[in-house]
Amino acid sequence: MERRGFIKKSLAMGAMATMPIPLRAFGGIFEKSPLRIGIVADVHQDIIHDGVERLRFFMEDMKKRQPNFIIQLGDFALPRKRNQSFLDVWNEFEGSRYHVLGNHDMRDLGFTREQTMSWWQMEKRYYAFDTGGLHFIVLDGNDKNPKPWSGYDRYIGKEQKEWLKNDLENTKKPTIVFCHQSMEAEGGVANGTEIRAIFEAAKISKKQSKVIACFSGHHHTDYVKTINNIPYLQINSMSYKWVGDQYQHQRFAPHIEAAYPNLSKTCPYRNPLYTLLTFDMEKSTLHLEGRETQFIPPTPHELKIPHAHTMQSAITERNLKVFI
Repeated sequence: MERRGFIKKSLAMGAMATMPIPLRAFGGIFEKSPLRIGIVADVHQDIIHDGVERLRFFMEDMKKRQPNFIIQLGDFALPRKRNQSFLDVWNEFEGSRYHVLGNHDMRDLGFTREQTMSWWQMEKRYYAFDTGGLHFIVLDGNDKNPKPWSGYDRYIGKEQKEWLKNDLENTKKPTIVFCHQSMEAEGGVANGTEIRAIFEAAKISKKQSKVIACFSGHHHTDYVKTINNIPYLQINSMSYKWVGDQYQHQRFAPHIEAAYPNLSKTCPYRNPLYTLLTFDMEKSTLHLEGRETQFIPPTPHELKIPHAHTMQSAITERNLKVFI
């Protein structure tokens, strides 16, 4: 992986950066030192040919910077023998490591959710934990959709919804939510509006939800959208943009293309994308570290893909003012 090509990408957040979210209303004691979280999404070890090297790049950086924990947001790796070296790299991190289930982490190649969870050593498919004065919730957006339904499942069912309501009711801490599929975008959790209403109903004041942010992957894109004072942030894929059969192009040696038959249906990033999230109580901010790379040619623009200008090989740096 080339280190020289990496630069940070910043975006002035405008109204978003100044939007007050009064975390002081939660009460309690926060750690003075900032809480830091290493985040990676959509590595797709079963599609990208150099997933081990990409994850290694991220892990070496995390070993040096020692965040409070690392988390992957799904579409990580199927539980098959050839992926063991990939999982071994992830498990090298000596701190806390968390998993989120993606739609491609199950059913693909006949593997079940339970097989993947066992291989990852993931005890529960949705769960919560506390670190550094914050509460974290991990959701599983892969419940079965009510019939009639076609396509892969992307839903949060009754049992998980009740658990979510109870968990938010029982915490007094500001809360960050992780889910593979988004709650706000087309193609995300099908009942995302209903889940957002649960977030918004868990109040600490008349206007303020306990949920201060929700992070997702899945869409291989980079943006933030604020709905009723809760920011929903999409973390770009570590590896590529999917372009499908119409724009497929073989960039690599024949033996690589043969071993990874869907690789040609992507526009890979030259270097891996990931981010470091920092929650700073004293500065009143959530800071998302930016990172930018380039596409390995031919680029989406060179392939004449419609709206190629919207396909960014970047994670934008963002500063969110989260309390007053």
